[in-house]
Amino acid sequence: MDNQQASLPDALKRLSTAIDKLDAAVGQRQAQERTSAARAAEFELMRSDRAKLAEILDQALQRGRSLEAACQDADMRVERAMQLVQQALSDTETK
Repeated sequence: MDNQQASLPDALKRLSTAIDKLDAAVGQRQAQERTSAARAAEFELMRSDRAKLAEILDQALQRGRSLEAACQDADMRVERAMQLVQQALSDTETK
């Protein structure tokens, strides 16, 4: 009986140690899950930001193309107007 009585406190101590280790493992797992969830949320925010930035970039590129076309058109009109003025000046000099 003395042997059983001596082994009971040892068994309780081992059980307590095992429970402590289990609690620590559960705590680590929960921390990992929180970290994983935070990473997933941040990744989703980055994907959303990327989509918004891509849309803004597409709009800016389109605006740039429109401005380039408008500049070319204005350049052609100015060139044509200069030619007309030069022609008019030539015509008045010859008269």
